Amino acid sequence: MRKIASNLLWQDSRLERDPLLTLDDEGRILSLDHRPAPDREPFTEFYSGCMVLSFPRDYRTEFDLMMGEDAPLGELLRQHVLPPGEGIPAIISGVDYDTMRLTPRSAIRPLIKV
Repeated sequence: MRKIASNLLWQDSRLERDPLLTLDDEGRILSLDHRPAPDREPFTEFYSGCMVLSFPRDYRTEFDLMMGEDAPLGELLRQHVLPPGEGIPAIISGVDYDTMRLTPRSAIRPLIKV
């Protein structure tokens, strides 16, 4: 089992704060909670950025498309994220939190082996 926390979570077409995700050994989502300071939970991996629960499996190609668009993160995610259960959990890092846009340093990382 893995517990993973991040700054933000994209869910239900909106950004939410302080998510705590639990995955089983095969990468299936067991639970999703919101807690103050989830990075301080015991045995929790913390990743700075925005967690997305259903990003396309071809995450690199899809993320490259997002990087080529000049739009706020919420708009990009509405266009590129799949319905629940159809994609993979991933973290998008390097977000400019003042403008909520991707930056040249933005990156994506899957949370499961793809």
